[in-house]
Amino acid sequence: MVTVEPNPLDGIVEGTDEGELIDEEYDGDPEGDKVDSGDNIFSDDPADEDDDIIEAGGGNDTIIVGQGDDVVDGGDGDDLIDTGNGDLKPDLGFPNDDGTPVPGFPFGFPADDDPDNDLDFVDGGAGDDTISTGDDADTIIGGTGNDVIDGGIDDDEISGDEGTDRIVGGEGNDLIKGGDGDDTIYAGNDPDLGLDQLNIEDDGSNPFFPADPRPDNGMDTVFGGEGNDLIFGADDDDELYGDEGNDTIDGGIDDDLIDGGVGDDSLLGGTGNDTIEGGDGNDFINAGRNADTVDGGDGNDTILGENGADVLSGGDGDDFIDGGTGDDTLNGDGGNDLILGSTGDDVIDGGDGNDTIDGGNGGADIMSGGADRDLFVNVDAGEVVDGGSEGDDFDTLDLRGSAPANGSLEVVFDNPDSDGNGFDGVVNYFDQNGDAVGQLTFTNIEDVIPCFTPGTLIATPTGERRVEDLKPGDRVITRDNGIQEIRWVGHRQMSGEELADAAHLRPVLIRQGALGKGLPERDMLVSPQHRVLVADNKTALYFDESEVLVAAKHLTDMEGIDVVEVSETTYIHVMFDQHEVILSDGAWTESFQPGDMTLGAMGDAQRAEILELFPELETVDGIASYASARRSLKKHEAKLLTQ
Repeated sequence: MVTVEPNPLDGIVEGTDEGELIDEEYDGDPEGDKVDSGDNIFSDDPADEDDDIIEAGGGNDTIIVGQGDDVVDGGDGDDLIDTGNGDLKPDLGFPNDDGTPVPGFPFGFPADDDPDNDLDFVDGGAGDDTISTGDDADTIIGGTGNDVIDGGIDDDEISGDEGTDRIVGGEGNDLIKGGDGDDTIYAGNDPDLGLDQLNIEDDGSNPFFPADPRPDNGMDTVFGGEGNDLIFGADDDDELYGDEGNDTIDGGIDDDLIDGGVGDDSLLGGTGNDTIEGGDGNDFINAGRNADTVDGGDGNDTILGENGADVLSGGDGDDFIDGGTGDDTLNGDGGNDLILGSTGDDVIDGGDGNDTIDGGNGGADIMSGGADRDLFVNVDAGEVVDGGSEGDDFDTLDLRGSAPANGSLEVVFDNPDSDGNGFDGVVNYFDQNGDAVGQLTFTNIEDVIPCFTPGTLIATPTGERRVEDLKPGDRVITRDNGIQEIRWVGHRQMSGEELADAAHLRPVLIRQGALGKGLPERDMLVSPQHRVLVADNKTALYFDESEVLVAAKHLTDMEGIDVVEVSETTYIHVMFDQHEVILSDGAWTESFQPGDMTLGAMGDAQRAEILELFPELETVDGIASYASARRSLKKHEAKLLTQ
């Protein structure tokens, strides 16, 4: 009879609560189990002989295992766990796990002979653990504590759990969950190696970088979890979710899906045709290169399109949207949005709310304000503007600064708009020779900012001239800068019916002498927004200014100044190199003011002309010098002068 001695091993390499080094030399297990010693009692398959189960216990342990599909429980304490790289060379961040070399590099790495022989399961437990699993598809749980985790090669599943974790997914299509805490997650390789930007252009179009031979070996899915997370997607098509917290997410290379979730997030698309959703909160979104699709979601978002034919939607909230270069589709959705078309032939829809829509530099844009009170600026010939007719309907077309260099504009109103409270028409553009160079079409516009009316006499070096006879290049006497040339002239004709429907646009009659000292010298009819110079003891007393500008509509409490009904009128505006005060019917009044329009919002040709004439405008101080010629009083301030 043969006596079979029982196997004293229990198949588990156990540590103590003291903290120790557990590797292939470790001999502290009570039953004699060892690491990578071929003593797996749970399988008769020789391929499984080095599959270890390690329970480190308490203490700050260092656990190093090599071959086999290992299960490691670090237990409590600050542990360092390294499950090795199996039968593959160390992971240096190159994309080819099949052993093929990277194009453009004269070396490669041997293929993984068995991609299933090093499938590790690691639970770091409590404490600040450092875990590195190396080759094959591993499962890693960081546990509580501030962990450092590197999944290494192949398709890993990593959970950081609680704590401020640093997680590197490495090569492969990884699933990473940051868990609670402010985590830093690199879906690709460790940036400290400096090798994860290998394929800047996956198609090889960049001569400095080869094409990506494996565009499907880094398609990671990342959930940041609660906390303010920092997430990097790196190469290939990733899905990156910030979840709750103020997260920063960089999609990196290829066509990524990025969702900021709840919180004020910063989302960067990088290269590729990305889909980005801001979610709740006031988000900053830079879609990056190529044709991206962005939805800002709830909150006051900032969305930048950069190049490519982007589709950018602000969602609810007061959003800022800049389409960048390319033929973009820009939707403000709800809220009071500021939308910039920048360059390209853009399609812009303001949606609900009081939006400001800027056509940008060049391109034939199609702009729609949607519902409520919208303002259209920086428009150009060839464009189409529709103010919309829903909501609190009062839309303004601002033509300031849009005339060709040394040219002029002509506004022609065709008829009232479809709902009867605004106008349809065209704006004709003329060059410095008076030749037509283009046309803008507008519909459902309630206001085109006006100025003087015909018959007003303007002082010039050769005597007074009717304002309707002035044209660009004519010289006019100014209060501050002597004789100046006119840069452009605009017109708006209004019928009696139109004025009846828009009472706020009725002209203001300033009778002879109503401004004092016999001024104006004759009755003067101006638009309600036109500002006149007031200089008396009250201006110095109340505003510490010897001279101020007051809109005509704010002077109607004064005797001899009234809003009047007329059968029709034409408003004319005259603009110079800078805001001027000029003599009209003997009284000092303002010229047309470009306002705060920045050079960046102007067309390329116009901006080049202005910078050639005024190079100081290239500086912030130079731009500031082109402000209003005088302080402009608000309505309640003007009452101090009119009572």
